[in-house]
Amino acid sequence: MPPTVTPMVKLAILGANGQVGAELCLLLRSHPDIELVPICRNRSGSAFLRWQGIACRHGRVAEATDAARLLADCDVVVNSSLAAGTPAQIRQMEDAIVSNMARFSKAQATLIHFSTQSVYGDPQPHRLVRWRSPYGRVKLQTEKRVRVAAKTHGKRAHILRLGHVCGEMQEISATIRQQIRAGEVVLPAQDCSSNTVHTVAIVQAIGQIIRGGIAAGTYDLMNTPRWSWREVYDYEAAACGVDFAPRIAAHSPRTRTPTIRRALTQAAGQLAARQSVRELFAKLFAYVPERTNARTMAWWYVRRARTEIAALSQLPRPADHLSWVANGKRFFPADTPTIDVLRSAAWAPQESPVGPWAVDLPEAAPQRSET
Repeated sequence: MPPTVTPMVKLAILGANGQVGAELCLLLRSHPDIELVPICRNRSGSAFLRWQGIACRHGRVAEATDAARLLADCDVVVNSSLAAGTPAQIRQMEDAIVSNMARFSKAQATLIHFSTQSVYGDPQPHRLVRWRSPYGRVKLQTEKRVRVAAKTHGKRAHILRLGHVCGEMQEISATIRQQIRAGEVVLPAQDCSSNTVHTVAIVQAIGQIIRGGIAAGTYDLMNTPRWSWREVYDYEAAACGVDFAPRIAAHSPRTRTPTIRRALTQAAGQLAARQSVRELFAKLFAYVPERTNARTMAWWYVRRARTEIAALSQLPRPADHLSWVANGKRFFPADTPTIDVLRSAAWAPQESPVGPWAVDLPEAAPQRSET
């Protein structure tokens, strides 16, 4: 019997020039069973990947004419793109991308869409109602659009709700490592569960989906098992080779229960901070009695002094997100603990290639578009 040959899977990553997309490309480029197809809007956006020796395709998946030549030969499409603008503009852009990735990808293709933990609403603890932000509402609507588009075009769709994404190129990991090196880490006394997911855990999930056995659906994708914030900081400290000795805040984290009074106070503060408003008050005070003017200035100086003195005497306070509530309804069934994946040789950092920049990938062969 001849040996069984595993067919190469052509995998497209939309938004390959973003923080998450670029790191996924670096991790997936040496995967033996994947033919990687990073997609960026233009060659300027793909410069980093091409410098790293990773060839790309260029165009806008939101445009039907571009989507056909970018996705027609792809077996798997990973949507890591990040739309910008107003909620209405984000919704319009994401609707176009989702529709086209389902319509123009290869027949029977698998769709993997990155969503967000923001769909669960306000993460502050002690909330009676977890109101969704405009961003969270838009992302939830996009999830519904992914399901409809996949069903319409006969594709399997996996929606992965990501939380704080950690990794070598991720902003949160860079910030944590900077705090650790500077000795400025303050953690709450109660070690809370984090909603973090490392980029290698995302790659692991993509691999499991490609191999089959993971039912289409919506999953919360986090580290397996879920890491506490202390575990996150411990790992990052070990990664940058620094002894880790955080300060522990003995008090409970502050909560921000929304009230009408607080909303009005914030609005008044924002209004008063405007230069035009301050100039207007300065002109008005020129017409008030001198005694009133002097009393007002004295009140202002006393208030500013109290604020500055209070700031000097405040105890270190941990960041609010270190006490956010834990999310999750249906967790992705990862087959390997995240820490074991990170420790394996397969995920060791690779040296940057030496040589000419990668040339562009050829476009997809034309095919008859679905109607």
